[in-house]
Amino acid sequence: MMNRQAFFLGCVIPLRFPGIEVAARRVFSQLGIERIDLEGYSCCPEPVILGLTDREMALAISARNLALAEKAGADLIVLCNGCYEALVEADDALRHDETIKARVAQLLAGIGTRYEGKIQIKHFIEFLHEDVGLERITKAITRPVEVPVALHYGCHLFRETSHPDTWRKPRMMKDLVEAMGARCVDYGLEQLCCGFPISQFDKNAALKERLLPKLNALKETNAEALAFCCPACLNQFETGQGAGGELGADVPRYPCVHVLELLAMSFGMQPAELCLDYRSGSTKEFFECFWG
Repeated sequence: MMNRQAFFLGCVIPLRFPGIEVAARRVFSQLGIERIDLEGYSCCPEPVILGLTDREMALAISARNLALAEKAGADLIVLCNGCYEALVEADDALRHDETIKARVAQLLAGIGTRYEGKIQIKHFIEFLHEDVGLERITKAITRPVEVPVALHYGCHLFRETSHPDTWRKPRMMKDLVEAMGARCVDYGLEQLCCGFPISQFDKNAALKERLLPKLNALKETNAEALAFCCPACLNQFETGQGAGGELGADVPRYPCVHVLELLAMSFGMQPAELCLDYRSGSTKEFFECFWG
């Protein structure tokens, strides 16, 4: 394993949720993790649409991003579920499919680069749980969360290439949230997709068939917030709850918080540092109520 770690932020975090990036930098800094910025990276690319329409091109784009980390001498910590799936799937294909490997190598050679598969790629949940450890994280907590929280894992968090247990990383996510002092609330539909991929084609269907069943199930619990590790899922919930009233859905507005934001706050970060003007009113109120 390389000594240095590079953040792969993806597109949604820097463009839509800058507070997650700020929180990530604070968390890793306080944990003493050496981290570099991955200069020149592009979209992962998005694994559903481009991955289905032009798989060869998608793999080449992912390989270019991986090559940047390899050239920088750093392993990758990925902060987005979709980016994680795209990059891990590309790495796995290039290691095991000689035809794909040759074609992608040809495409990369056209821009003067190559990828040799010398780096590790980890979801930030996996890195914090396995490489940093819950004991070290717990010692850094100065303000426990101590509220009932419901979890949305996100479909891509279940992606595995070398482990048979697809619930491995979701369990890690729950462990991390509970280590902050939160009480994780079960609602039975944790594994259901948020509907973000469907919303690219049919927003109403995504809301009615994916988001609303989850929100209705949450009404039967005492959860005070929803925790995410995927920015696309978080965005789907924040914007979708705003559209719920237009469709006649009687659902509460749940604060939507990223695991890294919760962790940064438990480490002592102030709400004003999280760029909350970009977030829903309920989310902003949640942070200011508990940590303001």
